[in-house]
Amino acid sequence: MRRIRMTVAAAAAATLALTASACAGDEGDVDGEGGGGGMLNMQIGEVRSFIPGGSGESEGYRVMKNIYDGLVYYNNETGEAENLVAEEITSEDNQTWTIKIKSGLTFHNGEAVDANAFIRSWNRTAYAPNVLPLNYFFATIAGYEEMNPEPLPAEEWADPEVPEYADVDVTELSGLTAVDDLTLQVELTAPFIGFPTMLGYEAFYPVAEECLADTEACEKKPIGNGPFMFEEEYNVESGGTAVTWADYAGDKKPSIDGVNWKVYLEGSDCWADFLTGDIDVCRPTAADYEAAVNDEELAERRIQQPDPSVLMLGFPLYVDTYQDVDLRRALSMAIDREGVRTVVGPDRFYPLDTWVPDSILGGGQGACGEYCTYDPDAAAALLEEAGGWPEGEKLEIVVNDASDNLDIFRAIGDSITESIGVEYELVSMEWTDFLGARENHTVTGPFRSGWSPDYNLNENYLEPIYGGGAATNDQGWENEEYDAKIAEAGAAATIDEAVTLYQEAEMILAEDMPSIPIFGETINFFYTERVDNVIINPIYAGPGGDAELRDIEIVE
Repeated sequence: MRRIRMTVAAAAAATLALTASACAGDEGDVDGEGGGGGMLNMQIGEVRSFIPGGSGESEGYRVMKNIYDGLVYYNNETGEAENLVAEEITSEDNQTWTIKIKSGLTFHNGEAVDANAFIRSWNRTAYAPNVLPLNYFFATIAGYEEMNPEPLPAEEWADPEVPEYADVDVTELSGLTAVDDLTLQVELTAPFIGFPTMLGYEAFYPVAEECLADTEACEKKPIGNGPFMFEEEYNVESGGTAVTWADYAGDKKPSIDGVNWKVYLEGSDCWADFLTGDIDVCRPTAADYEAAVNDEELAERRIQQPDPSVLMLGFPLYVDTYQDVDLRRALSMAIDREGVRTVVGPDRFYPLDTWVPDSILGGGQGACGEYCTYDPDAAAALLEEAGGWPEGEKLEIVVNDASDNLDIFRAIGDSITESIGVEYELVSMEWTDFLGARENHTVTGPFRSGWSPDYNLNENYLEPIYGGGAATNDQGWENEEYDAKIAEAGAAATIDEAVTLYQEAEMILAEDMPSIPIFGETINFFYTERVDNVIINPIYAGPGGDAELRDIEIVE
């Protein structure tokens, strides 16, 4: 599966779109009077896009899953996919899928949510010249290759960070057919038992015709089909307000009037505003964690539960220093995960010895084994076998500049230095620059790599991060045996068989160790006295503090 990268320049273009112009259309076409339960105040980070297929990061997803309804929604307790817009999703061979859409559903502007609403959305994301970050999710659908030729040589690009293509005449996936208004048929290139599980993710949301007619306006004031809608424009730097849509015909209408999202950019966080009651759900950072958990009053309003998010240290395998697997293993064994955990908050993380956490279907098999066990002597021996650390060089650890990341990776670097004597330098980058550097292979040292699930299947922690070949994934890793095993798993006859084959792929990944598993996360969110029924969805939870807006109640 070949991915198209969202480069720094493209990300900047998406951000500029959020400050461009008002959404076309008559304000009288929408009705968002609210649910009568008061306004919720939530934190949010920088959003990359509000149009399905254009975000691919946690903050945009947190907003989008409330202003859009997908074909399925992930169960709050189990993370399993349950039909939402879909009436049923069926297949006789796991390759041709038939999706029946519920009748009577519309977008906020009154357009019908039908088979064509999904087709136009998926075609937009799958079309290579659009350079959208979630393009690769459609690689399994027939016709993708025709829409995604290799880009032109980089020296021919007008912007060195934005790929360009020769004329691409094919603009629609041949595998998508509107059998009738409410029936979508999807033809895959090969059987894939996990296809329905993916369909609750942002990449597969529908898009209104009016939105695609003016994408810049839609980035600022999206036209969704979910329970919340924007009546005023969203500002990427300060946030915005979405109200409960009075005409929402979905299965679960919120009880609150709406939500105010306040933006906290990198280097800032919501904790001070939470303590004054200006934000209703928030997670303390490492600096505030001890005081928060020892506050008796706050303890009554603390949510602690396993989080399927993982924290890793990725290796730039395109850099000569990191070619030897024993060096990579040595760095992993030099990290005292328990010690680091104590420094940054022991209840916030747990030491990770696998690439897929045990809360995800097929996860928790401990694939990293001894190489994720703290052993300074073994680490030193492995480093020596690898030829030692380059004399006079420091280990660069590259992170985005959130204060919490700096604390965590400084403790990791300190542990490596203490264990095997390798000095380090912490390199901090602004978020969009950091994403672009990772994606474009300009990072020259190990880098922060985090992942939260898009859906509940171990494949989601394997293929999207490490698949596609050296030119595609952030690590620059290539392993034909791994790619073949991923393909074999995708073609499995049953979900149980697929899960087992994906586990075998994870063991191949473990042999090469293109990244170091460090921590699995534990949700530690606090909420104010004015809210109740605060539910954290294991799939949809955001990193800074989140809640299911379809369930939360305001009790003041």
